Amino acid sequence: MELKAHAISVRGPHAPILNATTLCVRDHQLALLAGYPGPGHVAAALSMSGRLRPDGGDVKLDGQGDAGLLRRRVAVVDAPGITEPDDALPVRTVVGEELAIAGRKAGRKAVREWLAEHGWAAFADKRFEHLPVAVRTRLLAELTVARPDVNVVILTMPDRLGGDPHDWYGVGRELAARGYAVIVTCADTSARLLGVPAAQLGSVDPPEPVQVAPAAPIEPVGPIEEAKTKPVALTEDPRTKPAVPVEEELEEA
Repeated sequence: MELKAHAISVRGPHAPILNATTLCVRDHQLALLAGYPGPGHVAAALSMSGRLRPDGGDVKLDGQGDAGLLRRRVAVVDAPGITEPDDALPVRTVVGEELAIAGRKAGRKAVREWLAEHGWAAFADKRFEHLPVAVRTRLLAELTVARPDVNVVILTMPDRLGGDPHDWYGVGRELAARGYAVIVTCADTSARLLGVPAAQLGSVDPPEPVQVAPAAPIEPVGPIEEAKTKPVALTEDPRTKPAVPVEEELEEA
């Protein structure tokens, strides 16, 4: 799948918010879009995702300029003032809301299980603003790709929160390895620290995105020779537990 933004621009009430910008990214690719911190980052993200009609240029997904298609397939992660969560909410509440948007179970039990599955159970009751920066970016990215229709992910200014740029760049690479087309908007200083060629806000001559190799498939575990191993106590597999009655499931949700 290919997302192509060609010379998109957005006018503000007194001055341009986004000058003509071009960017193209495909599956298994990661593109940085760098520029001075400000509203241009959000304007670019919203324009490329079909949530804001640019005043100039156009955005197409596999050659189609349908805004509805863009909104379904292109997700904007953590855009300040737009898609960023309320800092005062508990992490479990944010997770529940995002799982509901993804069409998944979002009751208390489902939220606890999702957080535990990803190793974030300890953060469940913390205010969202107290999440470590690296965890925040990864958590919101994972919640975003829980939506079945998402093919393109735009991480919006993750460096505004501080932390090490290599953390959020690593999140972007992992998503690209899983087959997503990924765009990260950031400051020029972050791109220089990473040493990665970046497209520029206000430029129509972008470098090629970074091509990321597909994630290696998980190798099946082969048979173990009994003579060379000692017995190992196995933990209970949750998939073998008896089904929970519907009434009990609803009470826990």
